[in-house]
Amino acid sequence: MARAESKMVMGYLPIEEHHHAAILSLVTPATPAVKLLDPFAGDGLFLDVASSALNVTPYANELDGERAQDCIERFGPKQAVRCDVERLLASSNAFGAAWLNPPYDHDKTAKANKRVEFAYLRHSWKWLQEGGLALWCIYNQHITEDAAAFLAKNSSRVDVWALPGKHQGEYDQVIVAAIKGTHPDPKELYQHILDGKAHPQRLTIQPEPLYKLPRPPQISRFVFAPDIIDEEQGLRLIQEQGAWKTNGFQSLLEVPRPTEQIEPVVAPRPGHMALVLAAGVANGAVIQTDDYGRVAVRGKTQHVEQIARVEVEAAPGDPERQVKKTTIRLKPTTILTLLAQDGTVVEMEGDEALLGFITANKQVLTDYLNQKFKPMYGFDFAGMGRWLDRIRLKGKYPMYTAQKHVVGATVRGFQNRDSILLVGSMGTGKTLMGGSTAISIASGVVEQLRGQIADDQVVLIVAPPHLVEKWKRELHSISRNLYVERLDRHEKRSNWHLFER
Repeated sequence: MARAESKMVMGYLPIEEHHHAAILSLVTPATPAVKLLDPFAGDGLFLDVASSALNVTPYANELDGERAQDCIERFGPKQAVRCDVERLLASSNAFGAAWLNPPYDHDKTAKANKRVEFAYLRHSWKWLQEGGLALWCIYNQHITEDAAAFLAKNSSRVDVWALPGKHQGEYDQVIVAAIKGTHPDPKELYQHILDGKAHPQRLTIQPEPLYKLPRPPQISRFVFAPDIIDEEQGLRLIQEQGAWKTNGFQSLLEVPRPTEQIEPVVAPRPGHMALVLAAGVANGAVIQTDDYGRVAVRGKTQHVEQIARVEVEAAPGDPERQVKKTTIRLKPTTILTLLAQDGTVVEMEGDEALLGFITANKQVLTDYLNQKFKPMYGFDFAGMGRWLDRIRLKGKYPMYTAQKHVVGATVRGFQNRDSILLVGSMGTGKTLMGGSTAISIASGVVEQLRGQIADDQVVLIVAPPHLVEKWKRELHSISRNLYVERLDRHEKRSNWHLFER
């Protein structure tokens, strides 16, 4: 093909259809869990045929607008995108196979090897999982020494297959089949590649497949999208995927449920209001504000991606090529929405806006807390005041009043709940409070819990090895006071036991 004609199609030359059967006969069919990537998909014809024959899930990327639209119609907007391959955002090590038929062109700005066929092979390699199969469709002369060295270093097996006939009536076209991995002797593999270039195997329909795709990797979050979505793509995504069908959109139209009385162990304090609003516990509350009048409140917390840092460094094994590494962190952000009586909607986002709203409406929000929450614990030590007064840490230090209330609240909570989290900073006495709670339940000090634990049952305390001795010391201190209490009641019960983990 003349260079001018090649430029007109952006260097893209589809694989001729009469080669499809022979190429696909090389690979054993897999399962739809395996992902097949074509980063230079053209109109998506070969990818469509290949994914059906191999029983895998296709993913297509194409830069040209008309050809990209063909791919989207074939595979849908979630599995086909329009993007420059160098700006494609796709999960690394996620694809079990890749069909790489790159543009036939050269890059004048490149310092060394100016052929883009090898540059795009190297760029696409990161998306292929370990043991994955890359089928690189190029002209024979594009297997340069640089390309052979790269494949020998990063592959466990490489074969060169010659497609019958002359492509465009002039060029020898080959398929380089490479399995990502490590060869025991890269030098030997390098020579094997060059020998394959000199004497490629003629590709015909194989009686049995030669390559097997690996099992799909475990990926917590799969990504396949362009890094920039233009207006046309954005509109198409809305039209085809239906933003109105998403849970977020539908939740905006839901009729709020009637407010329910919440029964926490202890009532939240005014300082907890930010957490109450951020968690959405106060959704549906109607309050009177100074700035916006009477409003309905809705709060939610979502994770927002933030770029932590961007690093540019030389690519491993190729100092002339730079790699940009972007570190993205997820930061929780609270959005508070107010709906005024006149229909005005006010949105506040971020910690400063949330705290400003709380400060300006502190009293009315506090009244709401007192009305909304009816705590279980009434600051009466859950009937254990006399026993808690006797506890001495290390035999001489009494518990602080706040610590006694924590034990009382925890014990009261266990009368209605199966689990409670006790969270405290270092030095607040969590071991003392937790141990007092465990022993009070196990010993039957609490009348209401006495029938919930039999004589042959125990309270387990699971602790890391380095804290076991500390737990033993503090439980021993508490047990001394429990012994006095037992004598007063003429009871003999010891239902707590410590397990080391």
